[in-house]
Amino acid sequence: MGALHDGHLSLIAEANKICQNTVVSIYLNPMQFSPEEDLNTYPKNINLDIELLSKFQVAAIFLPTALEMYPQYFSSYVQEMQLSKTLEGKSRPSFFQGVVTVIVKLFNIVQPTHAFFGEKDAQQLYIIKQMIAQMNYQIILVSCPTIRDQNGLALSSRNQYLTAEEQFKASVVHKGLMHIKDALDRGQKNPIILKQAFEIILHQTPEIQIDYISIACTKTLEEITGIVEGAVLVSTAVFFKAVRLIDNFTYSSLAT
Repeated sequence: MGALHDGHLSLIAEANKICQNTVVSIYLNPMQFSPEEDLNTYPKNINLDIELLSKFQVAAIFLPTALEMYPQYFSSYVQEMQLSKTLEGKSRPSFFQGVVTVIVKLFNIVQPTHAFFGEKDAQQLYIIKQMIAQMNYQIILVSCPTIRDQNGLALSSRNQYLTAEEQFKASVVHKGLMHIKDALDRGQKNPIILKQAFEIILHQTPEIQIDYISIACTKTLEEITGIVEGAVLVSTAVFFKAVRLIDNFTYSSLAT
């Protein structure tokens, strides 16, 4: 959506390794913002974005306008009915309808052979992967690792809302998730205890309010209520003051 950072650029670098031609779309999609969210203040600097892209092999930059993507009387939406109902979808009910609709439009316009998505937006990644398979798109989805700053904070355009000191404080989110990972490695399989430990760590930073902390099955994104086993997605969304931040990791665990 613009305000490109090293996370976005890592996707382009990966595309350059695999594909003969790389197309970069930059579009601040209004459909995935609810009325109370930050569409009007979302960071954007298209000139800087283009300058950053000049360092890569980019065949085309697709910069559609809102009217081009959603003409007058536009009323055709694409919905995912299962994976989108939890986590981000529960907190932001209209979000994934906007995401999936715009991705379908971009796929239809560009007709790519490959599509590159970051693992930071894990739920989005799972939904798009499923949509590609179920809708018979002949597209290879390539997932790319989350890029972090030196303190562990996952890179995001919204980080620009925070000062350097605030970004340092916000890195406690990643530290809390890694505390869960360490506990899983030590054999703790109770999701309630794992979540409580995360909450204790984050409550030490008064600027942070937890939206959710989830330990969910990677196939269904339904919460684990018993022993943590198999492949799970551990994810969270928090507010640092008014700035919403997300992060996650995946973990494969066997019952003991």
